[in-house]
Amino acid sequence: MLENKQIVVIVTGGIAAYKAPDFVRLLIKSGAEVRVVMTEAAEQFVRPFTFEVLTKYPVLTDQGDYPESIGHIHLADWADLVVVLPATANTLAKASLGLGDNEATATLLAMDCPRIFVPAMNSKMWENLATVNNVNNIRKGGDIVIEPASGFLAEGYEGKGRMPEPIEVLQAIKALVALDKAFNGQVKNILKTSPFKGKKIAVSAGGTQEAIDPVRFIGNHSSGKMGLALAHVALLLGAEVTLVMTPTARDLPHLPAIQTRQVKDARQLYQVMHELNEASDIIIMAAAVSDYRVETPSPEKIKKNKDTDQDHLQINLVENPDILKSLSQEGTFLVGFAAETNHVLDYAKKKLAAKGIDMIVANDVSQQAIGFSSEDNAVTIISQKGAKTLPQADKMMIAAGIFAQIAQELNP
Repeated sequence: MLENKQIVVIVTGGIAAYKAPDFVRLLIKSGAEVRVVMTEAAEQFVRPFTFEVLTKYPVLTDQGDYPESIGHIHLADWADLVVVLPATANTLAKASLGLGDNEATATLLAMDCPRIFVPAMNSKMWENLATVNNVNNIRKGGDIVIEPASGFLAEGYEGKGRMPEPIEVLQAIKALVALDKAFNGQVKNILKTSPFKGKKIAVSAGGTQEAIDPVRFIGNHSSGKMGLALAHVALLLGAEVTLVMTPTARDLPHLPAIQTRQVKDARQLYQVMHELNEASDIIIMAAAVSDYRVETPSPEKIKKNKDTDQDHLQINLVENPDILKSLSQEGTFLVGFAAETNHVLDYAKKKLAAKGIDMIVANDVSQQAIGFSSEDNAVTIISQKGAKTLPQADKMMIAAGIFAQIAQELNP
C-alpha cells in the first residue's frame, strides 16, 4: 500500500541507528521510494554508503555532496511523508523549538507533510520533563511521536526507551498513509482535532480455538490482520487502545503503545470483553468467534480405535455465548463484523438488528482476495443511518475508512 509513496527517513545519532537500514529496506520492499538524511552523529553508527546502496540515491549529510543545490528544501518539496528514526532527545528538542541548525533539522523545519518521530533513548532521558514537554508540543502540531518500547537498554538495565522494531514502525507508516487518504489529505488536521483523542477503544482480533482434546481444536481461518489494522489506526488517532488477541493474532507485529490481552476460546474472550466493556468508549469485535464448542473436551489425546470397524467419531457441541449481543451499550459504541459467504448484506442487517449494536461491518469471506488471511478487504458498513461500501483495498485502508465512518456517526 506504499506504492509510489515518497518517504524521507532522517537518521539521528543514537545506538538504535543500526536498525535504520532494515527499516529503509522494509519501506522499499513495500513499494515506497526512499531518500535518507543523516546527522553527523548518526554517521558514527551507520555509514551513508549503506543507505546509498539501498535507496540508489545519495544521502543528504552536513558535509557530503548532494545532487540538488539546496538539499533540505528539495526533499521537503519531494516528500509525501517523513520519518525520524531513531529520534534522539536532542532532535526532539530541536523539532519542538523549530531549530534548523543542520541538514536533518533544516529538512524537518521545511516539511509541511505528515511527520513521524520514532524516539530511542535512555529511560531517564525519555521521562525527563523537558522531553515530555517537547513530545507534547510536537504532538500538538499534528505530528506523531511513537511511544518507545520497554526492555533491555544499551546502558545494561531495563527501562522504557527502546526503539520499536522496524516491522512495528511500518504499521504506523501504513496507518498514517491510510488515514491521509481516508480524510482527503488532511491527516495533520484530523490528528490535531481527532474525536478519538483520549478515548478508550478495545478491539478483538483473530479466531478463537475451542479444544477437542489437548492437541486438537475447532477454529477458523481468521488471521487477525483486520483487527490489527483497526488497533493501529485507533492509536494514531489518539486513542488508548487495547487489542484482545486470539492465538492466530499473537505473532502479528504491533506498536508497544497498544495494550494487549490474550485469549484462546470464546468463553475467555467473553470474560475479557466484559471486563473492558464498562471502561471502553468504543468496542470493535473484529475477531471471528466460534459459534460452538465441544461440550466435554477429552483430557487426553483421542486415539483411533483399531480394534473396531468404526470410522466415525461423534463429538457433542454446545452453543457459545453471543459476546457482542451481551455487551452493554451504555456509554459504549459497539461495532461488530459479519463475515459471510452468501447473502452478505441481508445477513449483516439481520445481525445488526438482532444484536442491538450501533454498527456492523459486512464482508464476503468466500472471495480469496478479500477473505481470511488476505492483505486486502472490501466491506459495507451498515448502521441505523444507512450503509456505505468501501471497495477492495489494503486492510489498513479499510480500517481508516471504518474510523472515518464511526467519526461521522459520533459527530455528524
